[in-house]
Amino acid sequence: MSQGALRVTRRRFLWGAAGWGAIALVGGCRDRADRPTVVTLTVGIAASLIDLFQAIQAAFEAQEPTIALRFTAAASGLLQRQIEQRAPIDVFASASEAQIDALARQSLLLPSSRAVVFAQNRLVIVQPAGQEPWIRALADLGQPRLRRLALGNPETVPAGRYAQAALESAGLYQPLAQAQKLVFAENVRQALTYVEQGNVDAGLVYATDAQGRDRAQVVYTLPVDATPPIRYPIAVVAATPYPAEAQRFVDFVRSEAGQAIARRFGFLAPP
Repeated sequence: MSQGALRVTRRRFLWGAAGWGAIALVGGCRDRADRPTVVTLTVGIAASLIDLFQAIQAAFEAQEPTIALRFTAAASGLLQRQIEQRAPIDVFASASEAQIDALARQSLLLPSSRAVVFAQNRLVIVQPAGQEPWIRALADLGQPRLRRLALGNPETVPAGRYAQAALESAGLYQPLAQAQKLVFAENVRQALTYVEQGNVDAGLVYATDAQGRDRAQVVYTLPVDATPPIRYPIAVVAATPYPAEAQRFVDFVRSEAGQAIARRFGFLAPP
């Protein structure tokens, strides 16, 4: 078996993995007696990190041939609940510091693994591609012509909470909710899909998710101060049987190599 065979050979999306409603990005590898044992880490990642972490995976596994990565992607709040229920997750990368803080208070993260922010993001308004753009500012979402607006469910999706905060600051959230114009998605990628399929007139999603999409167009980028800071922290879960390997992955994400990949995908540098 070649060295490259130790890397992930296939990936697929499995909706509703293990009954958790997550997206499992599965990578497999086989050990041989003449090679070191390969440790597989399960990394819970916010849905908005899927593309970035698949790129990081290739670089990390090339550098660390004895460590393989398996991703479970979902809303950060859902991943938090999974870790609280002792799901076999070794590393957690969240789209909000709130989930990390909640887990730290319950001693569910390794104290030695200080949760650090490795990237930041911004919100944008997207409309279906090919549609004449008519949203030029956040206030335009209050126009009568808006029938449906997609955003993440604020109860579990950090992007939804950021979107709710922006709409509330503009005095729009309650009027839109009362008019039943808000369509809540299970994660930010689903909100983007609603826009791409033309099921809604517009959506509030992360700038990185909207980047390079053929079926959705960015029509407005929210100012940084329109939302609470959108920060992505990462930490090692206390129950992991592989703390050293998990910390090596966290260190790689924070390294210059990891940061260069994050910049390539449109993420902003950490504070």
